Amino acid sequence: MSEWKNKCRNRNDIRRQLLATVSAGVLLAATSTTVNAEDDAAGHAPFWIDLGGQFVWNQNDQQAYLSPFVPAVPLPFEVVSPAEVEKPAHTGLDGNAKISFEPAASEWVFSAAITYGRSDRNRFLSQRTETPDTPTGVLVAYQNVTTKNSANHAILDFRAGRDVGLGAAINSTFNLGVRYVQFSAKNNVLLQSAPTNAGSPVPYHRVNAHLAADRKFDGVGPSLSWDASTALIGNQDKSEIALDWGVNGALLFGRQSVRGNHHATTVFYTRSYPKSSSHQSVPLNRKRNMTVPNLGGFAGLSWRTPNAKVSVGYRADFFFGAMDGGIDAARRENVGFYGPFASVSVGIGG
Repeated sequence: MSEWKNKCRNRNDIRRQLLATVSAGVLLAATSTTVNAEDDAAGHAPFWIDLGGQFVWNQNDQQAYLSPFVPAVPLPFEVVSPAEVEKPAHTGLDGNAKISFEPAASEWVFSAAITYGRSDRNRFLSQRTETPDTPTGVLVAYQNVTTKNSANHAILDFRAGRDVGLGAAINSTFNLGVRYVQFSAKNNVLLQSAPTNAGSPVPYHRVNAHLAADRKFDGVGPSLSWDASTALIGNQDKSEIALDWGVNGALLFGRQSVRGNHHATTVFYTRSYPKSSSHQSVPLNRKRNMTVPNLGGFAGLSWRTPNAKVSVGYRADFFFGAMDGGIDAARRENVGFYGPFASVSVGIGG
């Protein structure tokens, strides 16, 4: 009897030991998992600051201003057209900044970004007939073109994105947000010419024409974008090189405007005395509400560590019909920025 009781006690002791061992193991595993999760959360930077720049080619066409008193056909001494001189700058530099918040143990990303760029182009062109070798008194026909063009743009993005990975090898994030843009351009053109005096001192015409125009577009609307990345070389826990790409789109609702004026004067001279003159002055004042589609994208390479990233690539953004590039009548012109970019991102906190 006592032997049977001893066996029962031994079995109960073994059960207690097994239960204690299993409980200790589960507790240890749970503790280890909690510590690892806390370590992962602690190692993850919740805030990211991104600073970068882009060399851009600008697409900002506009109608050329030509004096109404000068023949539309090229003058005999005209080698370069005034329309070519009046074109805005083809290239510029953009700067951008972005701050992102990635909550720990969450697949959401919240970000705010700004892009700003400015370009200027001032040109002077002088074309004329050959000066006579001897002082015969023959007047020299000429055409002087002076232009000053400036343009700037600001783009603000507020986004909320969620990681929707397309497999273990690809990180994929879809973003919904709001985009605000502001474009402005100023054009100042001065034309001075005496187009009809070649070969004869009298009579002749002298023409002065001037254009000043201030063009703007302000718009805001919903945006949608997709960013993706896949590792090429390395380990994400230490450092890796990845291929990045993405597309973006928006529909902007805003106002397009043109303000300014252009005027021209021609004076007809006979023996150095003015015989008659003509003057034309036209104000520019147009405003209208517009809906502007926006499409863009990028592709590049990045080198990453857990709390830093360096990226290089090519990015493009196009805004269709955003600006009024006309003079006497409205003319919708596309605005675009495209070219190579580079950026540095740093994680803070964690």
